[in-house]
Amino acid sequence: MQHPARSTFKLKGFACPYTHSMSNATPGDAVSIYLHVPFCTVRCSYCDFNTYANLESLIPSWENALLAELSQWAPAVAGRPVPTVFFGGGTPSLLEGQTVARILDVIRRSYCLMPAAEISLEANPESVDLDRLTAYRTAGVTRLSIGVQSLDEAELRFLDRLHDAERAAHAVRLARAAAFDSVSLDLIFGLPQQSLVGWRRSLEGALALAPDHLSCYALTIEDGTPLAARAAAGQVREADQDVSAEMADWTEDCLAAAGYVQYEISNFARPGHACRHNLAYWQHREYVGVGPGAHGFVDGVRYAVERSPSRYITAMAKPRASTLPSPAIVSEESIDDATAVLDTVILGLRLNAGVDVEALATRYVATWERFQPALEWATAAELLTRDASRLRLTRKGRRLANEVFVRLMEPSLTAATTAPPTPLKKI
Repeated sequence: MQHPARSTFKLKGFACPYTHSMSNATPGDAVSIYLHVPFCTVRCSYCDFNTYANLESLIPSWENALLAELSQWAPAVAGRPVPTVFFGGGTPSLLEGQTVARILDVIRRSYCLMPAAEISLEANPESVDLDRLTAYRTAGVTRLSIGVQSLDEAELRFLDRLHDAERAAHAVRLARAAAFDSVSLDLIFGLPQQSLVGWRRSLEGALALAPDHLSCYALTIEDGTPLAARAAAGQVREADQDVSAEMADWTEDCLAAAGYVQYEISNFARPGHACRHNLAYWQHREYVGVGPGAHGFVDGVRYAVERSPSRYITAMAKPRASTLPSPAIVSEESIDDATAVLDTVILGLRLNAGVDVEALATRYVATWERFQPALEWATAAELLTRDASRLRLTRKGRRLANEVFVRLMEPSLTAATTAPPTPLKKI
């Protein structure tokens, strides 16, 4: 799982432990579906998601196991509408069109997939062509998220990406030709030695492609990755925090001027194109997660699925050992009210809409007060602002969000110091 203080939350499988719903589920409550595709052609040096290179031979066995897992989960959420489905990875665009079609057919037959459901699939530029994208669209995929990351050739090489800038642009044109309802681009800033001028070129180049949605993340050097090993050896230095903050500020201003609405710290959309699936995470809605390394939250229990693709496939052939439907589940946890409040505040504050504090205080009377010192400290430090009943991060707060989150998780930090906030990790 990702560290709870991390604010980049890229949301592939949503490995963050904060995923609670504020109300008990009933059969009529919506539930989303996340499907993890762990296969990649090359594992990028900065990636800490559950991905594996050169295991494409396992895709047929993975598909059979995934279909079985979907079928086993269906009775547990029977009657609940499914508004969003998300193929994350890894590189879901390594899947053939007929594989995606078979998976979606099982979801349609076994779940209450809503007629206007958002169905997202992540793609890498080098792994798509028009026939493949058309097959995805015909199967029912409505939203394509393309991992562009940069439009600078040197930066793409540094990130171990297999495509160049022209291939990225071509992938966007193909997505338009395939008539997806929404096309999103992922970009990374705050790379070592990256200048504001260089970041501006990439973002302006992306805007020229007219995407419906942009996810702009600061690079975080994650423990256990090849990039972290290079940093430990002194071969790579993290970007200057002040420069990264300047990039984030410029990004917000640039995209606002271009007509994109910032609805979450790192996500910007044209009106009507916010990612509904990711909003389900941030708004604490429930979701079924299937596939190796997926996480889910259903009926007050959050759980994790076996990470190894081969062990996942083997586990799905055995009787279940968990109280939950899937035999591949390796951990589960029922959460208490204190965790529920923490979930709601930390995830909700990532959204520009903020958190309804009056609803929280009413719902969780016994536990709400313990979080007040941290919230009051953050408000005094101008990291939070309250408008009517809603609590929101300020622009300064978005840069130092981890400081707020860590103090919420560790109240003793607020009691021990009143020092001005400093970033624990860049956003």
